[in-house]
Amino acid sequence: MAPALEASRKRKHLDSDDSDELPVIQSKKRRVTFDPNVDIHLMSDVIEKSMELVGEEVRRALEKHAQGENHYYDQIRSLFSARPTSADAPLSRVLEKYVIALTNNVTLLDHKCSGLVHAVIDSSWIARNEQYFRSFRTLLRSILSVQPGYTATVLNMLVHMFVQLPSPAVRQQDDPAIRREELQTRLHHMLKHLSRHIQMTSTLLGPILASNFPFPTDSTKAHVQYIKNILEVSNYCPELKGQIYSVITDKLVKIDVQIQNDLEELDDVEDRLVDGVIADAEDEEEDDDFSDNDSVSSDDSLDAEDQRLKEVKESVMKLDAIMYLLFSHYDAVFERGDLVEIDDTFESLLAQFANIILPTYRSRHTQFLLFHFCQTSPDLMERFAGCCSHLAFDQRLPQILRIAAAAYLASFIARGAHVSAPVVRDVFDLLCHHLETLRSAHEPGCKGPDLRRYGTYYAIAQALLYTFCFRWRDLIVTNDGSPPSDQEVLYHETDFVWHNDIQDILRRNIFSKLNPLKICAPNIVTQFARMAHHLRFLYVFPLIETNKRIRLARSLGSGYMDGVGARETALTMKKGEEGFLLDAYFPFDPYTLPRSRKWLEGEYVEWRPVPGMVNKDDEDDEDEDSEGESESEEEEEEEDSSDHRGVDEHDEEEEEEGDASGTESST
Repeated sequence: MAPALEASRKRKHLDSDDSDELPVIQSKKRRVTFDPNVDIHLMSDVIEKSMELVGEEVRRALEKHAQGENHYYDQIRSLFSARPTSADAPLSRVLEKYVIALTNNVTLLDHKCSGLVHAVIDSSWIARNEQYFRSFRTLLRSILSVQPGYTATVLNMLVHMFVQLPSPAVRQQDDPAIRREELQTRLHHMLKHLSRHIQMTSTLLGPILASNFPFPTDSTKAHVQYIKNILEVSNYCPELKGQIYSVITDKLVKIDVQIQNDLEELDDVEDRLVDGVIADAEDEEEDDDFSDNDSVSSDDSLDAEDQRLKEVKESVMKLDAIMYLLFSHYDAVFERGDLVEIDDTFESLLAQFANIILPTYRSRHTQFLLFHFCQTSPDLMERFAGCCSHLAFDQRLPQILRIAAAAYLASFIARGAHVSAPVVRDVFDLLCHHLETLRSAHEPGCKGPDLRRYGTYYAIAQALLYTFCFRWRDLIVTNDGSPPSDQEVLYHETDFVWHNDIQDILRRNIFSKLNPLKICAPNIVTQFARMAHHLRFLYVFPLIETNKRIRLARSLGSGYMDGVGARETALTMKKGEEGFLLDAYFPFDPYTLPRSRKWLEGEYVEWRPVPGMVNKDDEDDEDEDSEGESESEEEEEEEDSSDHRGVDEHDEEEEEEGDASGTESST
């Protein structure tokens, strides 16, 4: 046996094409290697095996396995199952020979060899030397070419590393040190290589990316790491870009909505929560510097409410980090200036809006991606406004979607700082036109306000009231076409000239049988009433007072009969009138996430009172002073109500009327 071993050592210095001696040497070597009586330490001698010898060993092992003899097959499988840091694990240069041998015999890896194939797929490969990585990549491609049934298994193995990348320390002693960034690069090189050579990759990868997405309760780090990786996949698998964007938006919206639901259950904690998140955000320097311990965990020292608050805070930080990442990703696309790429990306954003964001109730932050990027050009702003308009007036859509689309349209026009005055007027004209059309169709058979019957009508009316509160300057006609300044508004003595006939249209609709001020959200109605009165646009306080005496109820045929409120039932007494009023949901209301809101600087219109209009706090301070003038003001109120317009000659009168109308809007 010793001569055979010596011959084996000398064999590595000879030419491999010595066909006469090769069978003899291989035969002897096989007997030495696979003899069960040989001491196990002699297996280290496998280092000396030539590539030809390993190839023959692998071929014979696979053939024997097909015949039912598994001893040598199991030995090869154990080589791949061994952890690189274990004492009995083969060196990478040794294991690479088996990788190459399996590649050369890949046709023998049928369904009976699934154990070996899974051992290969699950083996530690990513932190080994570069030559091993290339050989392993070729082996995986060969296996999937011959046995495509393993494609899903390989893809799941790769995608799983998107969340938890193996440690760079999991390598053999003959492997050079490697950085984690290089592991990330290798992972995508592998997936990119397979996607180019295996046709089934694109078909299977989309669902696999969705199914491996972190759970909402997983850590911020897990979410950010995973999203970064799948966004990278979208760069070399453009056919999956739409699916990838959609799955990210879908998961993001769910986190967003859950936060809003949690905040509603935790009363009066939002300000405290945001302050805590801001303090934590200031301690973070990079968007990917997240602790491994930032997952939701229980603290026995906290009571139930504090623990719940802690979990919501972690969710807010997670949402903030994801939004920051997405803003950065899309910004890179728009900064490159490739018009085709920008167009495709914006179309994808519109598709996400129509299919995911719009149907989701109470999304608060996700939609600001579209809000930000559509303001990068007038064309994109018009496209988004057109998309909202189409959805709001499409009678084939459910009423709830049309109502939501009207809210998005009004909120965008009202809040977008880069939305030009002509666009504001065009959209206002469009809303007025549809409002008049619906009034003409519904008023003849209308017996009173009814949200269920005329939901779209009231949604458009509320959109107009909300838009007026923010963009009233753009609706005033001036000689030079520019919006009036604060001084011009403050010292303007006559009535303003308003764009087109919007004043008459709103008057007809507000005082119609449909009575939109009864159905629209009270805080928006109150704010509109105060501003419209101060600007001498409309005077609606008497109608608001009348509406207070009307009780809405669920009815079979009408909202109320001949101006007399229907009797309240046990159900309506329990819910109050909120169930019969339009929700005050405007999706581009203030963005509160602390880190990612930097992307919205200079793009957001904050509400400002009309110059000269007294704030609610000032009104409260002067309530006592105005009581003595109540009788004269009531007489003026009767005069003003005759033509439903008010001209405010005294600040005190406005204060008194504001108090009579109800609490001020929190807009």
